[in-house]
Amino acid sequence: MAGDAMGRCAVIRVLDVVVPARNEEALIGACLRALLAARAALRAREPAVRCRLIVALDSCTDATADVVAAFAPDVEALSLQVGNVGRSRSAAVDLALCGFDRPREHWICSTDADSAVPETWLLDHLAAAREGALLALGSVRPRHTDLAPGAYDDWLARHATGARHVFGANLGVRADAYLLAGGFPALRVGEDVALAEAVEALDPAFRSALGVHPDAPVTVSVPHSVVLTSGRLDGRTPGGFAGYLRTLVD
Repeated sequence: MAGDAMGRCAVIRVLDVVVPARNEEALIGACLRALLAARAALRAREPAVRCRLIVALDSCTDATADVVAAFAPDVEALSLQVGNVGRSRSAAVDLALCGFDRPREHWICSTDADSAVPETWLLDHLAAAREGALLALGSVRPRHTDLAPGAYDDWLARHATGARHVFGANLGVRADAYLLAGGFPALRVGEDVALAEAVEALDPAFRSALGVHPDAPVTVSVPHSVVLTSGRLDGRTPGGFAGYLRTLVD
């Protein structure tokens, strides 16, 4: 089949979501409600695709764990004391991988606890996965009410050019490629960029083993599935998204 030869028409049976969270009691409820709405849309369209929502609670000292517990059993949680977003995402992926042993048919989506995905988010990532991509990168947009008008306009201007950006709040990766690339590294910031670069740097021989044609794109975008995220300037990690927003305000 021509589609199969190009590494397309991939079979995806499981699509799991990982969310790192650290002291997000004020925002994680909205995050999880949005994810549940997205999962309901996925189940309505693709009832055979299994989907777990996993939150990694890292060094929380507020009521984040209580908020997440209120969503059980629809949302799973694990607790860590590492103070490291890369390790948090990695631990959540490890839990997801324990439940399914066919990584070629397993897609992992990542978002953040201060973010709200659109209802079509999981369907959009599923479509990207079925195209045969190993990695999908989506856009985010800060809540305009969190930023001064000038900073928000600057954000829109910088992100209207179609330039490539990598956001852990809107990222998807096929599990076999994730494992070959070494997973999310134990970084306090930039773990999303590091993973994306590692997947894209996989040797062509590995890509062939993953069923990806040498001429097929490793990375695709999900441009119509924009994740709404916090525009706060005091982030949970040094630098990171909040640090980037501070440069716009400054």
